Amino acid sequence: MTLQQITPGWATYLRVSDEDKQTPERSFAMQRQRIQEQLLSSSNTPQYREYTDLLSGTTANRKDYQQMLSDAETGKFSYIGLYRADRFGRNTVEGLQAATKLISLGIKIGIANMPGLQPENPDGFFMFLIQMGMAQREVDVLAQRTTDGIEAKLRAGGWPNKAPEGYLNKERQVSSNKYERWVEADPKYIQPLREAWEMLLTARYTLDQICEELSKRGYTRTTGRPWAWNTPKRGKRVTAKNRLHEIFHKPFYAGWAVSEKFDIKIGEVRGKWEPVVTTKQFERGIEILRKHGHNKSREKRQYYHLRNLLWVQAGGKKYKMHGSTPSGRNKSYSYYITHAELDGKIVRVRTNIVDEQIKRWVAGVAVDPERVPEIQDAYHSQINRVTRKDREKTLDSLKRRFSALKEEEARLGRLFMTGQISEAIYAKLRSEWYEKKIHTQLKIEELEIDLTQYLDDLEVALVLMSKISVLYGRLGEEQKNNFL
Repeated sequence: MTLQQITPGWATYLRVSDEDKQTPERSFAMQRQRIQEQLLSSSNTPQYREYTDLLSGTTANRKDYQQMLSDAETGKFSYIGLYRADRFGRNTVEGLQAATKLISLGIKIGIANMPGLQPENPDGFFMFLIQMGMAQREVDVLAQRTTDGIEAKLRAGGWPNKAPEGYLNKERQVSSNKYERWVEADPKYIQPLREAWEMLLTARYTLDQICEELSKRGYTRTTGRPWAWNTPKRGKRVTAKNRLHEIFHKPFYAGWAVSEKFDIKIGEVRGKWEPVVTTKQFERGIEILRKHGHNKSREKRQYYHLRNLLWVQAGGKKYKMHGSTPSGRNKSYSYYITHAELDGKIVRVRTNIVDEQIKRWVAGVAVDPERVPEIQDAYHSQINRVTRKDREKTLDSLKRRFSALKEEEARLGRLFMTGQISEAIYAKLRSEWYEKKIHTQLKIEELEIDLTQYLDDLEVALVLMSKISVLYGRLGEEQKNNFL
């Protein structure tokens, strides 16, 4: 896109994240007012559109944000107005990518709280970078504080997360902007869990049987869903045994605050909530579940080696085949099947038939020695065309970028030495610039590297292809899937 294709006009982008909704200084109204006062009122350029998002800036998947970028690409406006640089997003990389894209399209960026800033110029872009860095630091500090708060609450015996099945999250306001939060047993749903544990500890019930018994007694889960139910489509009886299995394995129900993230193990921190079972009962239940698991017959996992690769061609159309293992009469049968019907029927092919053919197909893969020189010539030509296309131009561009990065790093040092930025911001930004510099340097080295390594790759590939039938037989089942 060229500047001549851009329609003169102001677009404004406002964003309010969840935590900003009740903050007047960051509200839509305040952002709109500041942009109007500092940017639009002094400009003769008409306003094209206002884009707004009520969503955290940590994600780029924002509806109006994406629409704004799309409209920018089609030249619908020439200026974009922001309240602050971090309204693009509180992620430095994502925010800078958006700014760089807009500037490359010839669009000028206006910042209401710094109206004199011109990000399209090198110095202005550098200050824009600093603002984005400060916004990222704000998020990092908030995240660290939140993490520290969660750990502190856990170690004090509290529960900072959503209450598990059978419990409720409770809170009360203790001051104008402070709440006390805790979890407590839900009288309606805690009883079925106690009875479920009683049945488990007898060692006479399976998980399916416990679910059935809870359903007979008229109990439902916290969500209102039953513990056991019929499925009309499949005509089968289904239970919530997986959910019950998960509950039986949570130390929370024995009254322990446990966290893998914070390395808090069972027996270290006693929770401030009413447990369902004692620690001994919990451990006994785990042992019973373990024994039940050992007594189960383990079905061998079926691998569909041509999953997403096998198709049926009929009547000029192709139909994708999927893996299926139906069971009946105490046996299971593995097939590749089509979901679509061909001539009124679903096509089924036994997996063992396909697997036997794979061995023959692989054995048939070979490299004709007489064609090796021709393969080498074609490969060399391809490598030269790909690696040398605009090579000199790209290399020159990268070297100029490398020099510019070194200059920016020096300018950053001057800002720090003159006290215009803090040591923390200097360290963060210098680290980012250093990464860019190293990345650019590596690209330069890649372009300057000798092509011998690519040619060696071909020789290795030719050797491997000549031994494919032998290698395939030595691979494990998952390795065979990846290979094919």
